[in-house]
Amino acid sequence: MLTDNRTERMPQRVAVIGGGAVGCYIASQSYAAGHEVILCLRTSFDRLIVDSSNISEEVPVTITTEPDRQTIADWVLITTKAQDTLSTMPWLAHLVGSHTVVVLLQNGINHQERLHQVVPKESILPGLVYVAVERIAPGHIVHRGGSRILVPDTEHGESFRRLLLGSNTQVLLESDFRTAAWKKLLSNLAANPITALTLQRIGILQHPEVEALARGLLQEGVAVGRAAGAILGPDDIDQTLALYAQFEPNSGTSMLYDRLAGRPLEHEYIGGAVVRAGEKYGVPTPLNRVLLTLLRELT
Repeated sequence: MLTDNRTERMPQRVAVIGGGAVGCYIASQSYAAGHEVILCLRTSFDRLIVDSSNISEEVPVTITTEPDRQTIADWVLITTKAQDTLSTMPWLAHLVGSHTVVVLLQNGINHQERLHQVVPKESILPGLVYVAVERIAPGHIVHRGGSRILVPDTEHGESFRRLLLGSNTQVLLESDFRTAAWKKLLSNLAANPITALTLQRIGILQHPEVEALARGLLQEGVAVGRAAGAILGPDDIDQTLALYAQFEPNSGTSMLYDRLAGRPLEHEYIGGAVVRAGEKYGVPTPLNRVLLTLLRELT
């Protein structure tokens, strides 16, 4: 259930760019923490509704599709798919000032490289979102579980942690963000492409032959991540497969939802990131390369 802490502290101006499942959820959490929230969309919808724990609530955030009518925000939270990062430029031109922190809440690795040419590098905070949430209609999401965000253990990271105090989201500070980013990549590396290609829910990963394929994909990811400097090992493979097993069999993945909705897929920032890093460090990635090739043919 959402809580409103607006009377407890001075609200900050938070702009959330992106109206997908994560964007809508983060907007609701920013409102629950007591802030003024502007939800920035490409295509408008009338209201934001969040279903969670058998409760359905409307969240009274400001919804806009007009970047040129915006003023500087204290925080800009980018929740678009990674491949759509540069599409946020019109919003950033009006929302970002000298004190603004831009938080990239996206999949993949090397978050800062996506915006460092247009936003000062010191103003960018990468974030890894662990939440099971599905958009069932424009502006209507279902929160199915989890609510954690991992950020670097920096001054901006601590400020972001304080920003969401009072919401249901736990912000954790990571001293080794590189490793954390690779572990998050592993959580998507097998489940996302397999469900998207087969058009099956996550329960398919419990089939022995599919689980063996998933293990192979993850083994390649761990090998590449280690070459890139992340602290990973066999336990991370087992933990990722165990994580998949914890989900309800009819749960989906973001890539599956995107394919079902006819939206562009994020494969270049998940499997593609592993394949490219493998090329850079001389680590073979044949399984990830095959799935990446198939996903590219879907677009």
